[in-house]
Amino acid sequence: MSSGSAVIRVEGVSKSFSIYERPNDRLKQMLVPRIQKVLGKKATTFHRDFHALNNVSFEVGRGETVGILGRNGSGKSTLLQIITGTMTPTSGRVLTQGRTGALLELGSGFNPDFSGRENVFLNGRLLGLTHSEVEERFDYIAGFADIGDHLDQPVKTYSSGMMLRLAFAVQAAIETEILIIDEALAVGDARFQLKCFRRLEEIKASGTTILFVSHATELVRSFCDFGLVLERGNAVFWGNAKAATVKYLELLFPEQACEPAPRTEDISNAPIANLIEPVDVTSAAAEVHETLPWLNIDERDMGGETFGAGGATLNWVRISGLRDAHQLEGGQDLKIRCQFSWQPDFIAALIEGDQYDPNITLGVSLADRKGNYLFGCNGFDSGLDIACLEKNESTVEFRLRTPYLSAGVYFVTFAIALGNQDHHIQLKWYDCAYQFNNIQTTKEVYGVFAIEYQMYELSGAKSAA
Repeated sequence: MSSGSAVIRVEGVSKSFSIYERPNDRLKQMLVPRIQKVLGKKATTFHRDFHALNNVSFEVGRGETVGILGRNGSGKSTLLQIITGTMTPTSGRVLTQGRTGALLELGSGFNPDFSGRENVFLNGRLLGLTHSEVEERFDYIAGFADIGDHLDQPVKTYSSGMMLRLAFAVQAAIETEILIIDEALAVGDARFQLKCFRRLEEIKASGTTILFVSHATELVRSFCDFGLVLERGNAVFWGNAKAATVKYLELLFPEQACEPAPRTEDISNAPIANLIEPVDVTSAAAEVHETLPWLNIDERDMGGETFGAGGATLNWVRISGLRDAHQLEGGQDLKIRCQFSWQPDFIAALIEGDQYDPNITLGVSLADRKGNYLFGCNGFDSGLDIACLEKNESTVEFRLRTPYLSAGVYFVTFAIALGNQDHHIQLKWYDCAYQFNNIQTTKEVYGVFAIEYQMYELSGAKSAA
């Protein structure tokens, strides 16, 4: 992106806060250094500095959408407040072009003693609209918020969900060049969130630049063009949204230092016990399946990023049922055979520390070109228990029939996890490790995938001649 097209330019922004241990230290900091300066003494400091942001720089072009990721306390909200102008940076500067709308904290900009109706007009005026312009949009705002008679009740009586509905409805009704949202959408119910994201898609399509903070990596992958990852006030990644989510997950699950898990011989053609039950296939399909070659994928051949707690390795993958190494067709009966190994001592320490079940498993999932996961299968879901303290490796096989997907590019992801469905940890995640190109289908796909179905006419009447 060229500098000339930027509508948001953040240049070397840093923000520091003074932290005082006791309330009277603030008064001391105001008076004592001044007295010491007059007396020619070295000034005493009664506070410590907390650096919320450290020299953060990036540019966002018109119509681009950016997701900001980071752990709690990484500086995400501080950055958004500086961009919106509600907070000034300690150093650096932010330049924006065009009207900016912001949905930061719930209730920000609302007077709690005013009714919802009165706050709509108040917020509209704060955002630069005239009274008549707010009146023109009022019916849309009220309909979008859909809070009924509560619209004429004081805002201080609202639930957090009602507050969000009204605040987002005001922003959705106003045409802005830049829209900034700070995790507020996580509060609404599922139906309202769907309504919000559909409206955000419309706003994005109109050319509005959107920045929002979210911990939902799937949302960032599917909705954003770029991602910014913050860690302890530092910008540790800026770039493609999918790559940003991987970097964020790496921060959540840092791979710990440990010896490589043991690897064993290739037994891809040996019989395997305790397999997931195969899907029903016709004998003709089974015969064709057995004549197709196995696709062999070793760990060193896998692309994408990896992260996790460590202590486990996916040694190899064999896939049977593909007609071509990079072509996946709908309705194919696949065998996905995987061997993975782990360090029992390392696993035992994790189990003792966080009370995980002594059960290790492998998961396989398919994602589209944006990294959105379409489906997945794993041992937790299938009920296949693998006692990880009694051995140090396992070879498993998934048998499945591929769905009829729309044409495009897809990726397969592998993951090794410890515990159970409700309480587990990722030991090694191979994100989008292998790519399938030119996916074709014999069915017409209306949407993301097609399903098997039959259609019958149950009744009818002859037309009058």
